[in-house]
Amino acid sequence: MSRIRDVMLRYEAAAMARHHGVEILSVGDPAGAELNQAVHRVAFLMQENGADVWGGLFRAVNALRWRRLTQIQPGALNDAAREAADGTIREAGHLRRTVSDERLLDQVIAAAHWVLGADSPAGALLLESIEEVGAAGCIVIAGSRAAQAGMRPWLREHGVSVFTFGDLGLGSADIEQAYVVGPPRFFPSTLVTAPPTGQVSFVAPAWFRDRALPVSRLAVYAEGALRVQSHISPIGDMTEPVTSVAEADLHEDVYAPEPNWDRPEAPTREPSNDEVEASKILLGGGYAIWLDDGERIRTLDPRQPTGERVTYTPVDRVMPGTYLVLRVGATERHAMHDAALALIGKRAASTAATQAAWKDGLAARIQARGRSEVVSQLRALGVKSAHRAPAWTEPTLICPKNDHDLTLLLGWLDLQPEPSHGNAVRLRRALHRASAALREELETAAAKADLAALEADGHLRLDLEREGFRGMVVARVLAISPYTEIVARQKARVPFRDGGALWLE
Repeated sequence: MSRIRDVMLRYEAAAMARHHGVEILSVGDPAGAELNQAVHRVAFLMQENGADVWGGLFRAVNALRWRRLTQIQPGALNDAAREAADGTIREAGHLRRTVSDERLLDQVIAAAHWVLGADSPAGALLLESIEEVGAAGCIVIAGSRAAQAGMRPWLREHGVSVFTFGDLGLGSADIEQAYVVGPPRFFPSTLVTAPPTGQVSFVAPAWFRDRALPVSRLAVYAEGALRVQSHISPIGDMTEPVTSVAEADLHEDVYAPEPNWDRPEAPTREPSNDEVEASKILLGGGYAIWLDDGERIRTLDPRQPTGERVTYTPVDRVMPGTYLVLRVGATERHAMHDAALALIGKRAASTAATQAAWKDGLAARIQARGRSEVVSQLRALGVKSAHRAPAWTEPTLICPKNDHDLTLLLGWLDLQPEPSHGNAVRLRRALHRASAALREELETAAAKADLAALEADGHLRLDLEREGFRGMVVARVLAISPYTEIVARQKARVPFRDGGALWLE
């Protein structure tokens, strides 16, 4: 089918949505409603008394509620829900020695057990709806990669494909119905204004009260903006517990699990030569790294074809969902620097000496004048990447990318251009060769790896034969701290174990 035909199908689907609206299947879920009420009570106590005591339980029970909302496969196939339920019961048990509200803890534990033992009615309804339409004529849209990975094996048995919104291409003449798992609030407005199919139905529990369709911020100001209506169909047992804490009593009801960031004090000094200002990044697999403002970092895109998955990504483009390729126990830079020196053979010793000379000189200037003054002087001299000057003192960061910047820098340090300039450029070229060779090995390892497991679990170990690179891990970015901290330079980009990502998807 031509791309023009695909676009025409998308326009036809949008016209149908505008004319007929979208359907919201509001499914009764007594077990989920009980859990939702338990979450509200814990959230209220945390709001009143602080997160120090109640934060751990809230994050666990909220994760269980989120998974009840977004992963509606049967309990026997729902490892994510079991994990969150076990965590909820464990956290509630810990609090018995700390708080006096035994009744609430009993309610939370009972709700977790109930949810664990009762399959989501939304899942059963989804299968019935698919059977009515025919598996070949419909798709299911999940709210996240984790939800997609959780529901995919279940729905595959019924012949139905599961996508996330980001996976959706243009239209298909064979697909007439899209079932969206989760409330409209958690999806972009284009899912209803430019839908992939002519018929769209959201499947959500009745205890989730917000059923408003998402609206683009620009649509409010746009003349003739597309308006899509919704039709709500209540289905099943609508029994819900008596409300003891209303949503109005909460400052904000946060459904999606969020990271628990410790807010550091703002840095009151400049980093020393052995330090960097970095943001903490939480990764899949229980990892985290400190990411500095370097120019790029190696990444892997499992959705690209074989041979094109491993690349470099600018640091400022790293975001949740990016897969980072990291060396366990140390940065990739150190091993690559050693490999580059090995490639230049007999010139390695003299090159290392000239590199150390100008880097030591730069470090001394920064120590004496301060990094801000050094950056200002280099910028005034015409060095385009002057802001990177403190990083150039690091032995593994060979030299400025711009050769003219290097020439200006050497002159500012009162050093003759040669042999320092030639040695640095030669070493940089060797580094590029070593990096390209490593990329090929990583591509080969990625081609052999289970990338479906990577998308499901958020992390994967790549086994390489190369000395110094046998411990490589690929991990998905889950969250990026909005704060920066000063950390030792040697800690930057080195993965370490961290519990801050617990319950994140």
